[in-house]
Amino acid sequence: MRIIDAHVHLSDFKKEEIEDFIHEGYILVAVAEDYESSLRTLELRDLFPENIKACVGIHPWKIKEQANLEGEAEKVLDLVRDADCIGEVGLDKKFVPENTLQDQLRIFNQFVDAATKSGKPLNIHSAGAWGEVLDVLREKKAERVVLHWWTGPINLLKEIIQSGYYVTINASIKIQEKSRKIAEQLPLNLILTESDGPYNYRGLYLNPKLVPETLQILSQIKNVPVQDIKNKVWQNFLNLFNANKA
Repeated sequence: MRIIDAHVHLSDFKKEEIEDFIHEGYILVAVAEDYESSLRTLELRDLFPENIKACVGIHPWKIKEQANLEGEAEKVLDLVRDADCIGEVGLDKKFVPENTLQDQLRIFNQFVDAATKSGKPLNIHSAGAWGEVLDVLREKKAERVVLHWWTGPINLLKEIIQSGYYVTINASIKIQEKSRKIAEQLPLNLILTESDGPYNYRGLYLNPKLVPETLQILSQIKNVPVQDIKNKVWQNFLNLFNANKA
């Protein structure tokens, strides 16, 4: 059983940091934000195939930055066949102008279609657009889904649980009360752990090395031995990537 970081922007770390994570034995689901970071993430996976699952995608924050959005999306979609996962993709009404939402929806729908066609997991961003994201996933009948760092309404967790979607608990649980409330409500068979690093959140430098402490906090919340939490997250990771069926 290895330590799982199910959502990390690995291509944004320094080479020395990445090598350190690999040396420590972390299993890293590396997400991308655009075509260039998708390529870099695939390269990192090929360098460390035992430790890295590579995702490709266009982050909703990047939508407003693309002069040729459809061309960028087409290039990234062409990479799906070589990827292990699709992400970071999704919708955002919290951190980006809402007038980009229609463009976000169009691109998100394309990647969800690619996921359902290929059978590859989705690694999803949903800040401020939690209901809209779930609407698309339900309409498209998406099955293998990770909702990264979910901080949406508690009442939507029932739908998430019924759908069998995984939710990542971010290392920010150390200081973020909403993450604790989410963790309390989620069954262990739908929990994964993540860092979303490299990211500074309220003075906390998020990176994979915070995941062990996240497991400890989950152990306290669930009143379950930490080894059992670690084992369950490992099993959830294997189920997500169909590793048990390989």
